[in-house]
Amino acid sequence: MKSLIFFTISYLCFTAIGLTQSPKIDSLQSLLPHLQNKQKVEVLHDLTIALWLDSPDKAKQYAKRAMSISVALEDVRLQSISLRLIGGVQIYQGEYELSLIYTRKSLQLASQINDSVLISNSINNIGYNYYNLGSYSEALENFLRALNIKRKFKHDYALGNVINNVGLVYLKLNDYTTAREYFNEALEVGNRMNDHNTRIYASNNIGFTYLQQNDFHKAEKHFRQSTEIAKTVNNKNWEATAYSGLGQTYFKREMMDESMKEFKTSLSLRNQIGDLKGISEIYYYLSKMYALKSKLDSAMYFINISQSIAEKVDTKDRLLENFELYKELYIQQKQYDSALLYQSLYVELRERQFDENSARSIAGIQLKIKEEETLKELAIKDIQLAQKTFQANFLIALAIFILLITLVLFWFYKTQKQLSRNLTIKNLKISHQRDEIIRKNDELSNLNIEKNNLISIVAHDLKSPLNNIRGLISITKLPPLPPDNKAAEYIALINKSTIRLTDMIEKILNIEAIESRKLNLKLEKVNLSEVVQRTLSRFDVEAGHKQIQLHASITENIMVKLDKSYIDQVIENLLSNAIKFSPKGKNIYINITSNENKALCEIKDQGPGISENDKKKLFRKYQKLSAVPTANETSTGLGLSIVKKFVGAMKGEIWCESEAGKGASFFVKFKLSA
Repeated sequence: MKSLIFFTISYLCFTAIGLTQSPKIDSLQSLLPHLQNKQKVEVLHDLTIALWLDSPDKAKQYAKRAMSISVALEDVRLQSISLRLIGGVQIYQGEYELSLIYTRKSLQLASQINDSVLISNSINNIGYNYYNLGSYSEALENFLRALNIKRKFKHDYALGNVINNVGLVYLKLNDYTTAREYFNEALEVGNRMNDHNTRIYASNNIGFTYLQQNDFHKAEKHFRQSTEIAKTVNNKNWEATAYSGLGQTYFKREMMDESMKEFKTSLSLRNQIGDLKGISEIYYYLSKMYALKSKLDSAMYFINISQSIAEKVDTKDRLLENFELYKELYIQQKQYDSALLYQSLYVELRERQFDENSARSIAGIQLKIKEEETLKELAIKDIQLAQKTFQANFLIALAIFILLITLVLFWFYKTQKQLSRNLTIKNLKISHQRDEIIRKNDELSNLNIEKNNLISIVAHDLKSPLNNIRGLISITKLPPLPPDNKAAEYIALINKSTIRLTDMIEKILNIEAIESRKLNLKLEKVNLSEVVQRTLSRFDVEAGHKQIQLHASITENIMVKLDKSYIDQVIENLLSNAIKFSPKGKNIYINITSNENKALCEIKDQGPGISENDKKKLFRKYQKLSAVPTANETSTGLGLSIVKKFVGAMKGEIWCESEAGKGASFFVKFKLSA
């Protein structure tokens, strides 16, 4: 009850908290009446930066005053800075569309004077607006452009911030390895420059990567590290984020009292700075906490607060999570019409967000940026080549002039002319080869973009409707149906079909992840004997349905360096195929042995076997063999292709020995771990 009162009072008062100005702000304000022109604009800029965390409305007023004076002075550089600061305040207030307008004007002016610092900072702010609007491809492109400019001109100002922002996009895309690489780089920059703001930003972001992977110990460590850094710097924004991260960590560990304590601290800080997006996040988690306690009235109260704030700042990620939680709360209250409404809102927003990101492939953006940089370098080389050609022509003209003076230099002139001709021919060949390389690269880039777009479209157009169907089925099945009701049978058939289609899509996406080198392979020492024994136990029921006997001969403690997740999938797939293609009442033999420095796994069935023709296409994608699965079981033609890729990724070998009508034996071999 005390917690409910605390958060209610916080919600009613967070916009009305008084803020005490620092001596620095008072000093800057006292200077204003005595300054003119550029000095006055620079002080107004300093006031904007000093106030935008605690008093964004006042900060915006100062930035607009600076803009008016800059226009009167016709100073393009000061105008660009003023526009960027106005856009920066609007980002903090959640006015992302307005911020884009001002920041683009700032970029236009910065480009006119070719100020690389202003250009990179404006591009970074544009990317951050796109990130908050859910347009991650545009966000990544702008962040990478800003980062390239800073690295090219060796600008340290805001470098750590830009690197952190690049990592945020990969974190949002669940590419935790790439995200952590950028966050660790940003942390190194913060340590090198003694920039506490960059350090706390990076440490928080690293914590969220581990939180998403359920590595709670490492997540808590980094969030605690952020709170320690916060003691040395007045940055309530990132300090509040650190306490929110701790609250989420304890929430996932079901430590509700500790979670509530950290959320209270975060909310108090966010109220002080008026961080609406962060406040909305806290009330969302409070709703989830009360929902777990089955206190649905309190849960609805807090989700309503979160939703009202999220709608004000129009943050799509928060709206999506809120819609999903609304659906779950209404299902618990058995208000299925309302649950279906929020499910529809969720799907509509996800589809809109997908449409905004599907036009351009995330994977192709880095290639595009690199190509643009390459073209710029080629243009510079062309200029240098033109200069060298001019010099060569000058030498030839000089040689001709010298020839008219004396015949003694004739031989030298002829030699130079021949050298120049050879150089021209070689340059033409090089130019032709360069053009051909650029053309081939363009073709490969287009093919890669088309492939990635196709995969994304398939994932969206097939998985999303199937998930919707399964969600509707789960809602439909809530009221108990009579046993003789045909609807129950039809619903079960529909559900089975959607599961099978979803499994096929997952396998297609697994193949794409493997071929795109997106596998997060984690090799560690694994007891292969235990893995196989554990996997066998999961197939007892499936084998029993067909009266198939599983005979295991397993040498104990065979240690191999593997990825636990992938070796499980390999063994499961091979066992599943053996059962699928074995007639009723037959035997399957599983042998695990070690020889010298190799571990060997054999899975042998008594099925129809595999012909020589089928062996040639056994591990190819989308290949269905002449042997037909028994009963009503089906095959996607993808399983063995995925197994082959997984085994290869773990430095292993796989092959099949079989004759038609005499069963099949699949062998998997790995190197023993030292």
